[in-house]
Amino acid sequence: MRIDTLVTGGHVLAMDESFTEYQVGAVAILDGKIVECGEAENLFARYEADTTVDADGGIIMPGLVNGHCHAAMTLFRGYAENVTLDAFLEKLFHAEDNYVSPETVSIGASVACAEMALGGITSFVDMYWYPDETIRAARALNMSIVAGPVFVAFPGFDDLSEWSMRTGFAQGFSERYKDTPGVFPSLAPHGCYTLDEPKLGELDTIAERHGLPVQIHASEAPSEMQLVRDAYDATPIEVLERTGLLRRDCQLAHAVHLSDSDIELIAKAGASVIHNPASNVKLASGIARVCDLMKAGVAVGLGTDGPSSGNDLDMWKAMRLAANLQSVSRGEPGALSDRDAVALATRIGARAAGMGEHTGSLEPGKNADVIVVSTKGLHMRPVFSPYASLVYSAGREDIAQVFASGQHIVKNGELQWDGFDAVLDQFDQIANAIAADEKLGQFGV
Repeated sequence: MRIDTLVTGGHVLAMDESFTEYQVGAVAILDGKIVECGEAENLFARYEADTTVDADGGIIMPGLVNGHCHAAMTLFRGYAENVTLDAFLEKLFHAEDNYVSPETVSIGASVACAEMALGGITSFVDMYWYPDETIRAARALNMSIVAGPVFVAFPGFDDLSEWSMRTGFAQGFSERYKDTPGVFPSLAPHGCYTLDEPKLGELDTIAERHGLPVQIHASEAPSEMQLVRDAYDATPIEVLERTGLLRRDCQLAHAVHLSDSDIELIAKAGASVIHNPASNVKLASGIARVCDLMKAGVAVGLGTDGPSSGNDLDMWKAMRLAANLQSVSRGEPGALSDRDAVALATRIGARAAGMGEHTGSLEPGKNADVIVVSTKGLHMRPVFSPYASLVYSAGREDIAQVFASGQHIVKNGELQWDGFDAVLDQFDQIANAIAADEKLGQFGV
């Protein structure tokens, strides 16, 4: 059988439910999909490939799934530092009011997609203004994306100044992308502390009517918990439950401050949680109860959060922090195993993000989202356990090959994107303008 690509000569981690491995394995790709994953010798005998890619003894695995980010915030990287979440948002909102436009979001998101691709990320969930621009950036690299209009109670930083305009845009957005390959439309209410209960209930109705998943910040920081308690006499999870938004296709970003009853509500609803350890520790928001959530049967994914609060889009850092923080918080080394940490960034993370049928594991019929992690670096030698090496040793610099739905977007560590240098020049011009703007002041207001 003729195929497009055979990725071979590496240790394959299929990341399926059985955690199948092939010491010397290969992955067969045809028309952007995985045809088969197995022993290299068997696949060589069975397929004739137009292109053969040598993994050079590295680790062949699924592309990573970034379960929560604000891609275009690359424009504000390092802008608001060493502050709590509420102070961070105050500074960020002021900068966004002055510098967010379709053009700047397009440039910022393009730089983010390039950064993610070079780090082995092939799918991501995004929450930001002008979502069409981020979708275009993602699809330029054949990356899969969950995205949708942001909802807040104030006018926001796009051109949807009225609530009715925002809800109308959401419904049109859903229709526009419902059959677009690689695009999964969603609703993106910012949080319970930036929306009132009637508006949350209205969004539940829209989500139900159009079959849309919902992504929302929830229980991220102590300040949020107090705001919601003062407004509703409830936790954010309880508010979402009584407005109907806490359901099977609800993705809760952060979910750091959860009571036992909150976890029970999340598990009962079938909602998922996206853990963002880098921004949580940087903003001193706390440590999420990842192991308790998993024990309750909740699908947990990993995210980087925005590159303004977490500063980078590095899922390898997220994996390492997630594992180490659970060990520290529970007083138990390996409380979150290295194998499970990798699963949170791949198969389980894909399920948590609502893309589990399409990506996250090397199984026939799924998108050919495949990466090769080099093990040639001194910091990667020796590899006694591939999972431990990935979580505790590997980094973005080890990504050798990246395929997004079969398209070879990173080849031998180099981004394959014609014209990206011009995008980067535009990005630098915008960043220089922000830095020189006296209205904003150095590092925010």
